[in-house]
Amino acid sequence: MTNNQLAQLVIRIGLGVNMLMHGLVRLPKLTAFVTKTEVGFATTILPTLLTRAFLYTLPFVELTIGILILLGGQLTKWGYFAGGLVISLLLFGTTLKEDWSGAGLQMTYIIAFYLALRGVDSSGRSRSR
Repeated sequence: MTNNQLAQLVIRIGLGVNMLMHGLVRLPKLTAFVTKTEVGFATTILPTLLTRAFLYTLPFVELTIGILILLGGQLTKWGYFAGGLVISLLLFGTTLKEDWSGAGLQMTYIIAFYLALRGVDSSGRSRSR
């Protein structure tokens, strides 16, 4: 394995486990997660119904993204892409409530997904350099 392939494996495992566990740990306490999280959006322009629907869906999406990333091949590529899109949606909400430290953390995720996606070729395999 090349250094690039090892690096891709590390980021794949890291992002995959991170997204998988974000979803997995929230599922058993889904209602509590939604109730706690939606409070932070009460002062934003987001309708409560939209916020609640997004929050009830989010753990399932995170879990799915984690699985896609960990499975490999084309699924990893699309998992990275979906992960970047989900973080972008989270970033939108976070900036609406002016949580700039949270937005900074989410930008770190955006960069990680970007770098991970850049490191795979069109077939979903790690580029060897």
